[in-house]
Amino acid sequence: MKFEAKHLFILLLLLSVVIQCAFGNFPFAFFAFPLDALIALLWIAGMVYAYKENRSSRFVQMWLSPQCTYWTLGWLIAGSLVIGLFPQLSAAEAAERSGLLARLGCYHFTTSWIFVVGLFALLTHLGMITLRRGFRPGRNRWRFVLNHAGLWLALFAGVVGSAEEQTLRIPVFRDRPNNEAISEEGAKIYLPKELQLNNFTVEHYANGTPRHFFAEISIDGKPARLEVNHPYAANWAEDYYLTSYDVQSEQPRYCVVQIVREPLKYVMWLGVVMMLCGGCLLFLAGPNRQNKELCETSR
Repeated sequence: MKFEAKHLFILLLLLSVVIQCAFGNFPFAFFAFPLDALIALLWIAGMVYAYKENRSSRFVQMWLSPQCTYWTLGWLIAGSLVIGLFPQLSAAEAAERSGLLARLGCYHFTTSWIFVVGLFALLTHLGMITLRRGFRPGRNRWRFVLNHAGLWLALFAGVVGSAEEQTLRIPVFRDRPNNEAISEEGAKIYLPKELQLNNFTVEHYANGTPRHFFAEISIDGKPARLEVNHPYAANWAEDYYLTSYDVQSEQPRYCVVQIVREPLKYVMWLGVVMMLCGGCLLFLAGPNRQNKELCETSR
């Protein structure tokens, strides 16, 4: 019996289920930045080498086959259904659940081995077909490459980045600096910098309801201005949002700041921009050229 795509994906599915039941959810924290970027570069280099040097092998052709498309998309759709049908809890809340569904990671499915293996299979297939089109001659290939490479970046950064994403809340006091924040799970996190409230201004409607408010704070002595829906970018991966304040005092004694850390957000935006550029080029090419390009790609 020849080893086909369906055998590969059944094996991957069974393996991911066994690992999930034995070890729990995928350890994204271990693969935090910059290790995830290094793995992505090695992964891409491996796909380029496999396609250039062994494109005629049975294994590479399997990843380029239409059957691989059906299996990877089916796996992604099934995973999306699980996410929609089961409540997605925080890691701490999901750990408190018991039973078979909890062991399979259904309550925190995006970090389960089953979902991660399916996603990496989809990204491998997507990367291989992008390389196949990219190595073929002709200017039209860049439309296809931009669309699919952009989708690859957006999916990789969106899933891996969301697993690395961290949201903290910290009260910022007027009378003293503070660096003790609270995570979404309720754990105390001590920041490497101290925050202190310097000034707080509230504008009201005629009936006394707050209309607009903003805070002037210092972050390790550096001044920063926070407004609702206008975050302060501390660096390329960390944004500060003003969420609430002390409504019991005429002069607020504190405000609450939400810190959102998203290490791969710009990578995801780059992927979205690439997809938009590829879509515009496909639109400008017209339906006849698009159909011709699709026919060339499928050969």
